Parts: sequence; structure tokens; C-alpha cells
Amino acid sequence: MAEKKLSRKELLNEPDEFISLTSRIIKFSKDNPSTVFSGIVVIVVALVIGLGYYAYQSRKEARSHELFQIASRNFEKEMASTTQPTKEILEKLFLEFDSLSKDYSGYISGDLALLYTGHVSYKNEDFDKALDRYTKALTTSLSKKGFGPLIQYNIAQTLFALKNYDKAINLFEQFARDTTSPYRREAHVSIARIYESMGKTKEAVQAYKQYLKIFPEAPDADFVKAQIAKLSSTA
Repeated sequence: MAEKKLSRKELLNEPDEFISLTSRIIKFSKDNPSTVFSGIVVIVVALVIGLGYYAYQSRKEARSHELFQIASRNFEKEMASTTQPTKEILEKLFLEFDSLSKDYSGYISGDLALLYTGHVSYKNEDFDKALDRYTKALTTSLSKKGFGPLIQYNIAQTLFALKNYDKAINLFEQFARDTTSPYRREAHVSIARIYESMGKTKEAVQAYKQYLKIFPEAPDADFVKAQIAKLSSTA
């Protein structure tokens, strides 16, 4: 059966839901002023707390960025120096970044500070600590912000330094296969260097030749050619 349509007169006689609701709210407010006031207070307090927390987080984030900039400039200054930084200087840098990574964990600057503790540890030739820090950095927000490949590359280099050749080669091969990776060239030559370190001369020569085939105009092409000649003569 077709639904009966209401006439214009009948529609005008129908109660307006919005007006009815408004009327009920006004009546409730008059009848329960203390309840309404308490509700308003709760809303205002929640709003103030929310704004205060946002302001606090913003200030903390700005402060973490400022402190990280200072620490990273100190690090870059030491790395650019013509003299090797002392153990004491590297330990001071490590503690500076380590403090930042703990105080501002979860912030981008804190996570970057954790990454830099890996850089400082590697420079200090504490490769076990460097691997631990790089591995932890991989679980932070940095992976979602595009730092994943950089961290993985640092892990591969650290595994190489630790003479964990098989794992290092596996990681470098992933970079070598990725034609879009900014670490592809370094990965190819690193594979050759690992084979050379393992005493696998034939594999090292093949890897160096593959490197030159893909990157004939590489800045270290002459050095690689010399290495191929040297290794071929001793094979």
C-alpha cells in the first residue's frame, strides 16, 4: 500500500524536532542549573588541559630540535677535523646524543639522536654498540620517515666491520639489486671488498668487474681497476 502523503497543513501542524529539543534543553537548564554549570566547568577544564598539553608538547619538541642541532653540529665539526677525534671527545658526543635519545624518545630529534649514537660508536670502533644502536633506531619513527634504507646500510657496514660477512653480503645484495637505491654503487663495491677480506679472490674480482660494468664512470674506477689487476695476478 502506498504511504499516505501529509498535506502542507498537516506538515505545519507537526511539531518541529529542533525547536522541541531546544525547548527541552532550556527547560532542563532552568530546572537543573547546578548540573549544567558542572558540565560547563568540566568541558572548560578539559579544553584548558588539552591546550596546555599541546603547548607543552610543542615546546618540548622545539627544545629537542634545538638541542639536537647543537649536538649534531658538534659531531659534524669533529668529523670534518683533520685530526682523529680522541676517545674522550667521542665518549662526550655519545653521552650527549644518548641523553637526548632518552629524554626525547618518540620525538623525531630523540630518534635521530639514537641514530647518531650508532654513528659515534662506529667512529669509536665500538661496533657491537653501534650495531645495537642502529638496530634500535630501525624500530623508531625514523623507518616511517624515510630513514630505513640509511639505517639498514649502516647496519650492513657495521656487520662488515664485525666480520659477520654472510649477513653483511645479504644486506648489501639487497641494495645492489635495487636500481633506485642511493646506496647501490657503495653496495656493489662493498660486496667485492667483503670477498677480498674473506680471501675469495675469484669472487672479489668478479664483483669488482660487475661494479665497473654497472658504474664505468665511478670516481674510484681507476682504483678498482688496479685492485682487479692486483688480485688477478695473485689468483
